[in-house]
Amino acid sequence: MSDMGLNLPIQDPILQFTLLATMALLVQLTVKRFHLPGLIGLILGGMAIGPGAFGILPREPVAELLGQVGLVYIMFQAGVEVDLGVVKQHKTEVTAFGLLSFGVPAVLTLSAALLLQFSWSGALLLAAAFSSHTLVAYPVVQNMNLLGRRPVVTAVGGTLLTDTLALAMLAIVIQTVGGDNEGAWGWLAPLVLLVGLVVVAFAIVPRLARRLFAASVTSRAEKALFVLVVVLLMASLTEVSGTEAILGAFLAGLCLNQPLKNRAELHEHLGFVGRMIFIPFFFVDTGMRIDLSVFTGDTRVWGLTAVAIAVVIVGKSVAVWITGWFYDYSRMDRLLMVGLTTPQAAATLAVTVTASELGAFDSLVVDVVILVILISCLGGPLLCGYAGRQFADQRHDEPSDKDRPQHADESRQETSEEPKKDLS
Repeated sequence: MSDMGLNLPIQDPILQFTLLATMALLVQLTVKRFHLPGLIGLILGGMAIGPGAFGILPREPVAELLGQVGLVYIMFQAGVEVDLGVVKQHKTEVTAFGLLSFGVPAVLTLSAALLLQFSWSGALLLAAAFSSHTLVAYPVVQNMNLLGRRPVVTAVGGTLLTDTLALAMLAIVIQTVGGDNEGAWGWLAPLVLLVGLVVVAFAIVPRLARRLFAASVTSRAEKALFVLVVVLLMASLTEVSGTEAILGAFLAGLCLNQPLKNRAELHEHLGFVGRMIFIPFFFVDTGMRIDLSVFTGDTRVWGLTAVAIAVVIVGKSVAVWITGWFYDYSRMDRLLMVGLTTPQAAATLAVTVTASELGAFDSLVVDVVILVILISCLGGPLLCGYAGRQFADQRHDEPSDKDRPQHADESRQETSEEPKKDLS
């Protein structure tokens, strides 16, 4: 860079990366002092340095690229961490929640949009946007060692079904609004291709991974690179097939779930790479998408945002509470599930961008969706953090064996089994 003056936004990619990495480090260290999830500081920090605020950095090329890879990595980790044995054991639970988590918010959003005089196509697209969810709070739950809880497995497992249905609705509406002459095949094709990809992936990827991981001539770096290639390839193939990269990344995680199960060191290395580089930049990039003028612009934005947030929270909460009531989840487990499934990001952005390009969403609706994404991405992790601290307090409050009265031995033996039932 020949000109060392402060020309904003900064265009040099190396300097962009340096500033992003420095900000990510400082923000996370600072936010932890206030016992808040680091991702909240990253989103707010991204909003401050992005084009919509001080304009220090552009989104392209560094933040946007690493942000996209970060989201893909979050979904991959979610797939890898899922206990497939528990999912199989409770497949009706996972399926029921996935259907409810899509259906209830979709119906509420559609009804609210029609009452607000949206067109049918616009209302359906908005329903597709808000019926999905993104596991933005997953790192919070992971750091608190809560991934083994059955409700968390249900929420993570149901994500694939929820987002697939949301994107299928998007495909159907696009074909209708766009006036495509391909008929039913126009919206069936992406689903058929996705199913075909799932079958082929589960037939090939696990076997190939086991062979590669077992080969003594393959270094740990090469094994990690193989995993990264599989994740990005699956994400790319799902995009080419007409759906979204997040589904491919989640699918890659499921395919590599068992091969990585007995490779703890490799698994830890992959998680380290994600936590160090990719995942923080996703949250920074999310913040950089937000334009501060939204907060001071059209006053209707706030009214519509309040309605949208209420619909999302009520829709996801009703889905969680029905599932929790039927399968006997505790109150804190339900709050944890709400925190996991309320955030709107990946599929919501995909639907919004597509709808805007079709002319189904005007700038007002796009601003509302961006605010919903910001608020939900801040609120979901906070709720997960609160629930996680409650679980930690419950564990700390349990008296030790020497502190328990002798006559309570039988009761202690019964209650001590309770934490072990999380995965049953």
